[in-house]
Amino acid sequence: MKRTSSFRTRLILSYGALLILVMVLSISIADAFFIRAFKTFLSGGYGSPFGIKSMIIEPESYLLTTTYLKFHDMMRLSVWIGGCAVMLIALGVAGWFTRRFSQPISGFASFADRIGHGDYDAQISDDQGLREFAELSDSLNHMAHELKCRDEVEQELFSNLSHELRTPVTVIKGYMEALDGGLISNPQELHAATEAISQETANLEVMINELRQLAQIDNNAVMPEESDFDVDAVLGYIWRRFAPIAAARGVLLSHQLDAHVKVHLDRQLLDRAVANLLSNAITATPSGNSVTLSSRIDASRGVSIVVEDTGSGIPKEDLAHVFDRFFRGDRSRNRRSGGLGLGLPIARDLVEIEAGHLDIRSTVGVGTRVTVSYPRSVVVRDEALQVS
Repeated sequence: MKRTSSFRTRLILSYGALLILVMVLSISIADAFFIRAFKTFLSGGYGSPFGIKSMIIEPESYLLTTTYLKFHDMMRLSVWIGGCAVMLIALGVAGWFTRRFSQPISGFASFADRIGHGDYDAQISDDQGLREFAELSDSLNHMAHELKCRDEVEQELFSNLSHELRTPVTVIKGYMEALDGGLISNPQELHAATEAISQETANLEVMINELRQLAQIDNNAVMPEESDFDVDAVLGYIWRRFAPIAAARGVLLSHQLDAHVKVHLDRQLLDRAVANLLSNAITATPSGNSVTLSSRIDASRGVSIVVEDTGSGIPKEDLAHVFDRFFRGDRSRNRRSGGLGLGLPIARDLVEIEAGHLDIRSTVGVGTRVTVSYPRSVVVRDEALQVS
């Protein structure tokens, strides 16, 4: 409030100083011009008034000289009185405008204080009278909303981390204490213990990798290193990497790679995005069902990569939130996978970094289809067109 009052006072004082300067200069210029004009008039510079020659012969002793001096004094007094009245009126108008400007600024300062204290529900009215202030109000309200969302995400992150880390740490700690105390000696029990520790360690690794990728994306630290490569060859490598994982879960992982083109993209970003999609699909697909990885040239001559599963599908109410960070439609399923609900958001961000687009469609009881589309501009060589 003190800063606002000082601003108002200084603004009014600056108006006053400017008005006084203008008034003094105006009166001084008018006074000098009047004296010069009157002397020219008396000396006949504008012609002989009223046909009187003596005004021209003896201008200094002419009777009108005395009249001029009195008139000049009255004029100067009138100008000063009028100037002071105008200055007071101008200061009043300036004070009104200054108050109109300072009140929104005071509201902005109060709003900023509330935001600074963590009150992200604070809102400021956009009815400020001036378009610029209304636009500033909208920007500040949007900033408060974004800060609130970030704060909620941060709280959810800590909540999820504390909850999700507890399970693997508890399992690993329990088995390690049992092994250290000699409570597990049977070979089958030893195998089960090491397998459980290995699984929970893998879950921890998945969570750490997701958080690392998320931090890189948020910090704009993902700098694409683009090169030319055969997209089908990379997808085939990813398929071979995940085939044993799918087989271990009883899921058939097949592929149909028909793009037959080289693309100019970051190979690692493409690998990470598709790997996240395959991992999600395999996790969501019950044993006995299938997941298919395919590629093709779409109607726009761009490249489409599709990951399709025959799992349980995603309910319609959850489908709108699958790209929300930490969203988990089926918490028990995600807990078994060791993920934090970041697979799809990370995959989408990695695809969009290189001007791609990720789309998801799902039907409950039928399955889910995720399509990654890259524009035609990334295609380096279209072998399909050359063959034809």
